[in-house]
Amino acid sequence: MGTKRKIPLSIFAIICGIFMILPIYFLVIGSFKMPNDVFELEVNFSHLTFDNFRAAFETPIIRSIWNSLLVSTVVTVVALIFHAMSGYALARLEFPGKTFVFGWMISTLMVPFTVIMIPLYMVTKNLGMANSYLGLIIPMIFNAYGIFLFRQFYRDFPKELEEAAYMEGLSIAGAFFRIVLPLSKPIIIPLTIGFFTANWNNYLWPLIINQNEKLWVVQVALANVIGAEHETQWTLVLAAALVCALPMFILFFIMQKYLVEGVKMTGIK
Repeated sequence: MGTKRKIPLSIFAIICGIFMILPIYFLVIGSFKMPNDVFELEVNFSHLTFDNFRAAFETPIIRSIWNSLLVSTVVTVVALIFHAMSGYALARLEFPGKTFVFGWMISTLMVPFTVIMIPLYMVTKNLGMANSYLGLIIPMIFNAYGIFLFRQFYRDFPKELEEAAYMEGLSIAGAFFRIVLPLSKPIIIPLTIGFFTANWNNYLWPLIINQNEKLWVVQVALANVIGAEHETQWTLVLAAALVCALPMFILFFIMQKYLVEGVKMTGIK
């Protein structure tokens, strides 16, 4: 690609980057501002304060962060294991009705969550999992999207590695857990970020299934901070939102290198 063609693309990328960074900038700066200055574009550094964070720590935000970390981590780990096993079975094993099972799983991607929300709540409540960690975790584990991606990945996975494992005396399960799964990082890393982020940002299901304040996740806690008073304290809300966003920033910076490497490896056949 010529230099003249690169210039417009570079300018467009810079503009997109600025628009993506601006909300984060206003979130960070707004969380340090005084209540009367929160909507002012000009930043008066002499009026910046940490009082908003002290007030945020007095809300249920800290406990909600722990709840979200627990729920998101457990869902991500368990979902990755189950989805990898299901995807491997659909890609490698032969059993009656495999095509039907795969098509039935994929069809669930076309069903909006709002359609199954009430039946899912009724089933979860009848099983005695309402207002508990189990109710927050178990219904969120199963997702056809992860199974589909694992299946597509394992269809291109070198069979020679599995055949060599069988020759060494490993069973199908042994070859999967000792050879195939450790070499699945290119698909595991993006899905880890996707699953964790989706559960961290989940608001509707935790709001429905849980009425116990001790089990609030971050999104529910933030919503209650916004509606806690007759007049919303936006500096408090911004400070609480920044505290809740920090784990996601940390996750991204830790996984950034592996995410890029995973994208590169998935393009190599």
